[in-house]
Amino acid sequence: MTGNILSTETAVKAATSAAIRKRSYTRRSSGTRDLALGEPTATDTGYWANPTSIVSKPPRWIVHLEATALPAMVSLARDVSGDLLPGAGTPGYINNGQGTCAATAFRLMPAVKLAPADFVFPADWEWIVQFVFPEPLPQGTSGDAITDFDPTTSEATYKGRDTAKTAYKIALIAVVPTQASPGPVALPGGGSLTYQDATNAITRWFQQGTAKVEVYDSTSEQDLERLQKDIESSFSVAAGAAATAISPPATLIQAPELVGIPDTVYALINAALKMGKRHFIFHGPPGTGKTTLAEYVAEQIAGDELSAGEAPYVLLTASTSWTSQDLVGGYQPLGPGALGFIPGTLLQNFHKPLVIDELNRCPIDKVIGPLFSVLSGQATTLPYRVDVGDPKSGNYKILPIATGSMQPHEFAPGPGWGLVCTLNQVDKSQLEQISFALQRRFVWIRVGVPDDLYGFVRTMLDRLGLLKGANSPALPNPLADMWAIVNRHRELGGAPIIDFMRLASAMEPSTDFLAMPSGTAQENFIACLGATFTPLLDGMTRGEAHKCAGEISAAWSLNDALKADLTSRFMEVAV
Repeated sequence: MTGNILSTETAVKAATSAAIRKRSYTRRSSGTRDLALGEPTATDTGYWANPTSIVSKPPRWIVHLEATALPAMVSLARDVSGDLLPGAGTPGYINNGQGTCAATAFRLMPAVKLAPADFVFPADWEWIVQFVFPEPLPQGTSGDAITDFDPTTSEATYKGRDTAKTAYKIALIAVVPTQASPGPVALPGGGSLTYQDATNAITRWFQQGTAKVEVYDSTSEQDLERLQKDIESSFSVAAGAAATAISPPATLIQAPELVGIPDTVYALINAALKMGKRHFIFHGPPGTGKTTLAEYVAEQIAGDELSAGEAPYVLLTASTSWTSQDLVGGYQPLGPGALGFIPGTLLQNFHKPLVIDELNRCPIDKVIGPLFSVLSGQATTLPYRVDVGDPKSGNYKILPIATGSMQPHEFAPGPGWGLVCTLNQVDKSQLEQISFALQRRFVWIRVGVPDDLYGFVRTMLDRLGLLKGANSPALPNPLADMWAIVNRHRELGGAPIIDFMRLASAMEPSTDFLAMPSGTAQENFIACLGATFTPLLDGMTRGEAHKCAGEISAAWSLNDALKADLTSRFMEVAV
């Protein structure tokens, strides 16, 4: 019946995840993967036979259940002298590498004391005990112990990566009996101790402190809903008014290399991250910095839990030739006469973000289709058998979150995974369309042209070392004039402006971009415009092309010959 503890854990985990997902918090557990103990116990001490081997990572949390007198009493495991046994106050360990763990779950098993130096470990007497903290514990590593539990104060200690060992208050202690039906323990003086008696004793022990202590039946839908609400209220009651002062789990500031991205874009990104969103589509005109912004966001999502020297994200440029095998995976030859499933780029890097540039250049619904359910928090089964030659073989699966019982044929995203994509709105009507079903699984954020074109030009000239005099808004700004005219017909971002500056400066290093062009400068400007801007205006109407050329000619004071040259360049891309 030991498998029932895993069923209990699954139910508790599902209810807890529903409560903490919206806050981007996580639940961590230990001792839930293996049914077998893996370490011997001793009936004379009511503890592990080799206590020092489990101090930091106990397979279970063993407590003493004193049954020599009724009602039974619970205590931390102690030796005959009354001293705590090594690790007695350590419920378990957690992976808190992301610093988002606010709920910890452990498997508790009792050693029932029948007489001095006489303990029994009743079969199937286990519970899931879950601690819920008011706030996530400080960022740690992949194996940090929760130690020094004190039932009188409802506190446990924890040492983060950059913090000293500190006692933290527990807001809620959930005691969840196993779904097994264990029998009673016969007592030496007659009578018996039931599993329910033990549950009551454990509950009373936890109730000494300040935490809210509740017992939940994992087979009861009502109890699981009550657990979810109690967890939610633990955060709101414990954090209270201070919640608004707590920084989001990941907060982006303006990227230094990006100029002209509106503050509202960063506000939307941070709001989405705070909600737990990790999948973005940045769309807008060409040249607005979408790809650089996507890489910046991906770096923040990835966190710090990567191997030494490993890139924080994978960058791909979408292609019309893509299939789901490229991204998700599929059957491939493994050798002479052998065929098997090979994970695609995404599954191979399921622990960190994937940046897809020019998303709509691929048949995205077909390519990413197997991930539809996972993006909505549900598991999906891939159409690939684990054993290709066995028609009855199970299939590969993708789970929305990692579980303690995952099999080698199951994949799940890590906490640093996310899909961060870009899409040019100019190309959208010409390339692959994205279904509404897929669209709603992303946060769509428009990245438009800078609010201040003239300030952008001056800032970039300064950064590129191309200023020939003062950086003053009172000076002429012929590049910004041209850019504003073009944007009235088709929005383009700052990238072609930067290319224009570099190209014109290379042609003539003495070019003053904050002065009206004349002579050779006018000719160079026309040539650079043709090399940077007009290719991006392909498909504009002849009327738009003629009007745009005329307005730029007036802004640059071009003579008739140069105006004709500029107009011909625009007409070449018009339809």
